Amino acid sequence: MHPLTPLRWMSYMLIALGLINWRYQSAESTGARNSLIIIAIGAILVALLFLPMTQKIFSNRIVKVISWMVVSGAVLFAILN
Repeated sequence: MHPLTPLRWMSYMLIALGLINWRYQSAESTGARNSLIIIAIGAILVALLFLPMTQKIFSNRIVKVISWMVVSGAVLFAILN
């Protein structure tokens, strides 16, 4: 298994979570904005994790920890908003 696979899975999960969030908060005025934030983080991360140039950057332990913190924060944001 590629070392970045769990982070890719989390990125896909963010996209799915954002779409689910959008569906359930469609009546609220800030629902679309909050959902698009979650979807954008997931989509940007997926794109970055598949580019060979940025894969080297994400192989760095510090960058991995920071990206895990960002993903965890986005998941908490999706759950709590």
